Amino acid sequence: MASRFRMGSRLQELSGETTLWIVAVNLDVLSGYTLWGGDDPDRFLTVEDRLVLAPDVETLISHLPRSGRHSFSGDARYGRFRQEVTGAYSPGAADGDESGLYDFTGTLAALRDRDVLYAPHSGMAADCLGAALDLGLQFGAESVGYQLARHGPLDRLYRAIWKEIDESELDYLECEAALVRLIEWMECLAWGRPARTST
Repeated sequence: MASRFRMGSRLQELSGETTLWIVAVNLDVLSGYTLWGGDDPDRFLTVEDRLVLAPDVETLISHLPRSGRHSFSGDARYGRFRQEVTGAYSPGAADGDESGLYDFTGTLAALRDRDVLYAPHSGMAADCLGAALDLGLQFGAESVGYQLARHGPLDRLYRAIWKEIDESELDYLECEAALVRLIEWMECLAWGRPARTST
């Protein structure tokens, strides 16, 4: 499982200036580190339409694409981040904020336990659903990921987290099935990994 790490003040400063953040992502079978951000809109690092999930931060940093077809191609902020991140990242840093984490595994467990609407699970669930929406949007409004995150049970779950609708309007089994499909879609996008063919 990928986990949060202390960014250190130099990496935190670089991320703040470039709006690009190293984040941990835990799916079902897969987990790893990738880039997220950009603000216009926020997006994840993909290369040739494959979601990049590196086994550790050092591997991610050493394999950031210099050219080719990737989601930050042509973004000057990415160019700066790529050039400066090696000097800014300090393994084992004790200062700075913790890195971002999108724990879909934990969110699914909280959903199954019916705890997803309550702290501390609700914040992570909202973050994960927002991140999934960002990733889905990268692949277009008709993509499976966008449709799952933006419509139906997961949209209702997101609205229930924010108290826009009542918990009684949720069908937890439908939400669980939709989240499982969303996680499987994301894993199918993972760079260099085969798609799962069974549940």
